[in-house]
Amino acid sequence: MNFIDKLRIAAGRRYLAKEASRLKRSRRAVNLSDAREIGILFNMVSKTDYERVSQFAGQLQEQGKRVQIIGFYKYRKLPPYYAQTLAYDLIQPQHLDLIYRPKGLFVSHFINHSFDLLIDLGSGDEFPLQYIASLSKAGFKLGRKTEGRIQPYDLMIESGGDIESGELISQIVQYTSMFRFDN
Repeated sequence: MNFIDKLRIAAGRRYLAKEASRLKRSRRAVNLSDAREIGILFNMVSKTDYERVSQFAGQLQEQGKRVQIIGFYKYRKLPPYYAQTLAYDLIQPQHLDLIYRPKGLFVSHFINHSFDLLIDLGSGDEFPLQYIASLSKAGFKLGRKTEGRIQPYDLMIESGGDIESGELISQIVQYTSMFRFDN
């Protein structure tokens, strides 16, 4: 990443910190089985990641849950495996402003929707996904713990290193299924 990009992301982080401090949301702890509406964020690096998220979303939908998904793809041209299905909203470079904040109607709708549960499957290095997760009005947010980054989550999975999306999904299912909350 070049110097200019680092400056732009730093400006985006400053703006995000200001916006996140003003965020008002109704926090409500919920486990995966009790959640009715789920938002999922993911970084689309490979076809394998895309298929894992699709499979996870399909399992949740089979359980009667409403699932909305936003992916981040860092290239302008869509990969062929995505173009064939067009199943999820995707943030690409043309959807980012000067300081890498994601723009678009689908982004603002996702941020302002009060999901029961927000699951961030990103690695923590993608500022557009951090931006959405931080400003989301979801009742319960969970994601991967990343050192040196804004941690907008109510529950964090510590991976001790870089883990695949499939392993993160299985840990999320395991841990959120163990909890019982009385709200």
